[in-house]
Amino acid sequence: MPVLSAAFARYDFNTNRRMAAAIGQFLVEGGPSFREVVEDLRYTTAARICQVFPEQFPTADVAESCVDNPVALANRAYAGRNGNGDEASGDGYRFRGRGLIQLTGRTIYTEFGTPVDMTAEQAARYCETPAGAAMSGCWYLASKGCLPLADVWALSQITRKVNGAAMLGNAQRIADADAFLQAFGG
Repeated sequence: MPVLSAAFARYDFNTNRRMAAAIGQFLVEGGPSFREVVEDLRYTTAARICQVFPEQFPTADVAESCVDNPVALANRAYAGRNGNGDEASGDGYRFRGRGLIQLTGRTIYTEFGTPVDMTAEQAARYCETPAGAAMSGCWYLASKGCLPLADVWALSQITRKVNGAAMLGNAQRIADADAFLQAFGG
């Protein structure tokens, strides 16, 4: 709680709605204990890899070499995306998802690194710590325009900013945020 409180204070999460909306997102992105702050890329079947990353792995044959191989999977899945270099650069794994919002890619780590005075590499490692996970999550929501959406309780719009068109876990994000808002007294 102290690291989350510090991040809330730094990024103007100063209302019950803002805090509850953030926690609703964090519980899905970072897990129910806020301890899943590094993207788990250990997939045990080629079919699942194809399902999660269909553009990068159009067939099971293409995905087979990445089964139970998080480094190869990340480097292939995230190559040439989000400011990352090619597959051989290692950027995919180096800049895989981290933090309570799962920042992903060199570009977003560079953006987050600016206010915390870190390089992209330093920021990525920082996001694995409790303080960095909380700071990066709050920074993301604040910098991407989510605070005004929390003020009007537009939770699905926040999920879209966090998770894109996939909207994964949107119903759970809303339920968790509603529960925390009620617990905070509205």
